[in-house]
Amino acid sequence: MFRKIRKTLVSATVLATLAVPAVAADVTLKLAGTLPEAHASNRVLEDMIAEIEGANVGIDIKFFPAGQLGSGEELLDDAKFGNVDMVHASVYAVADPRIDFQSLPFLVGGADDIRKITQNPNAEYNKLYTEILEQHGIKHLSTVVEGLIGAVATKMPANPRGIGNQKTTLRVWSSQLAKSTMDLLGYQTTTMNWAEVFPAVQAGTIDGAICCTPELAYTAFAASDVGSVYLDYAAFTENQLIYMNGGKWAKLSEKQKEVIQTAASKAARRMSDEALERTDVIMGKLKEKGWEIVTFTPEERAAIKAVVKEKIWPSVADVIGQDFLDRLSK
Repeated sequence: MFRKIRKTLVSATVLATLAVPAVAADVTLKLAGTLPEAHASNRVLEDMIAEIEGANVGIDIKFFPAGQLGSGEELLDDAKFGNVDMVHASVYAVADPRIDFQSLPFLVGGADDIRKITQNPNAEYNKLYTEILEQHGIKHLSTVVEGLIGAVATKMPANPRGIGNQKTTLRVWSSQLAKSTMDLLGYQTTTMNWAEVFPAVQAGTIDGAICCTPELAYTAFAASDVGSVYLDYAAFTENQLIYMNGGKWAKLSEKQKEVIQTAASKAARRMSDEALERTDVIMGKLKEKGWEIVTFTPEERAAIKAVVKEKIWPSVADVIGQDFLDRLSK
């Protein structure tokens, strides 16, 4: 009788266990960022972390901002091979030439375009990121576009509002489209990783960089008293992505994936919206630092845009592929 009761109890316990949904084991994620510590987007990332951890789905996140774990170029490889789990950083065409679609000059015209084109997860812009990164073992979570970028410099170029020999050397990121555009405007250009830019400008190795929204120009350069000129070309978008190692993502439970995706999407929208709202204030801070701000009349910008689209856009299909260009054109 005792053996029969014990057998019954054991069977009941097994059935009860099977009836409980499986929950993934507790997970600790290493999140790497590249923006300067003072940049406001880091506070948004801290709120994102708090939201994920506060959901009580067994996730703990350790945050390493300000390039502590490497530059954007390095972090994509680190995430691909599982050295970091989650990243907020720019991605570059050095990893895949098709990523250069993000550097198509004058693709985006202003805040409305940024919200329509880049904040919509179903837009071709984001679908292209997702497809490319998936082939590299990366899960694309969200896109952050903090605005349109200009150039920072330690001296005024020779022809700042036009096209011609600028007698100025600028860093460009690893993008054939960005390099061709700045070459066309009359700059001497050199390709350089983001982590190398500040010391190179500070040392005078280069005169400046095409790189930054007004806010990044302020936090990365002006706040450290490096640089004196901002040229508001607004030809390219300042892009960062939030992404994860694909293998780590696959091991999460569905609830954990939902929590991370929701928080990352919310953080990206907030970073974009708040950065756009801060632009005028940050321009004022640059002026307070004594910087000269080069702005363009509608006619001046239209003239530059016309030449760039005539000379640069016909080469885009050779860089990113005709299929990608057709999808972007829609």
